[in-house]
Amino acid sequence: MSDGKTTDGATTRIRPITGAQLFARIMPAETTLRFVHISDTHIHHDPNYTLPEASHTPVDGARALVNAINSLPFQPDFVLHTGDVAYDPDPQAYVTALEVLSQINYPIYYLAGNHDDVELLQQIMLKREEPLIPFDYQFEVKGVQIACVDSNGPAEKPAGSVSKDQLARLEGICKAKNDDRPLVVAVHHNVLPTGIPWWDEFMRMTNGEQFHEALLHGRHRLRGVFHGHVHQSVDIYRDGILYSGVASSWYQIHSWPEQKSTLGDTGAQPGFNVVTVTPTQTFIRRHHFEVQPVSSCE
Repeated sequence: MSDGKTTDGATTRIRPITGAQLFARIMPAETTLRFVHISDTHIHHDPNYTLPEASHTPVDGARALVNAINSLPFQPDFVLHTGDVAYDPDPQAYVTALEVLSQINYPIYYLAGNHDDVELLQQIMLKREEPLIPFDYQFEVKGVQIACVDSNGPAEKPAGSVSKDQLARLEGICKAKNDDRPLVVAVHHNVLPTGIPWWDEFMRMTNGEQFHEALLHGRHRLRGVFHGHVHQSVDIYRDGILYSGVASSWYQIHSWPEQKSTLGDTGAQPGFNVVTVTPTQTFIRRHHFEVQPVSSCE
């Protein structure tokens, strides 16, 4: 708190603005941003393709996901798909994905996962003749800035990474002067180490610590980092930054403390998250749904 002078020479006390007060000035109190977070649909060109750890096909899971979203008793502002749209990066998989996911009644924004072909995804799903490489972009809804970062840089898959240029751009977003919009960051790969060998040695962003350091510059306005890849709803909170993962619409994966390889969680249901951003908080609600197989072997 500091002292200041009024026009008549009197002394007044100037109180510092809290983060919540600043957020409320940028985002009016009556404004609420609400989006659906989905990931890892893994749609295959063969409607009957599946894996032993899955109880249904990815196409059936994606169709059930679409129905669940369209049945919500409210209207979300958009849907955020954090990657692995397709299982194998072939054109027909994206044709099928477009046929299924275009049935969602709300705007949908895509990221590329390690199973995706970033060019095919943009050309077929988004009708973009000149794809962005890397597939980084930003958009704004209701005064909230959403930054999507392509984490498919050089790494032994299924791990990922981001380039030095991407880190510099992300840091620039977070350091931007006179930009106090609430910020949401989306990425495919899980970012931080957890002590779980399967995550840390096999799955995560190899330079995730640098990614986290870039985000620290914007944590005063960062409302969450949303990712997929790990096929489970999981949250990590570090240095004031929330990292939130979401279930797959196909099958889920365990993450036990000593786990060193992929282990399917056959008892877990597919799901999605509804994320609500208000002037004072981020609220995440987990939703699950059942899948009734409809694909035919004919």
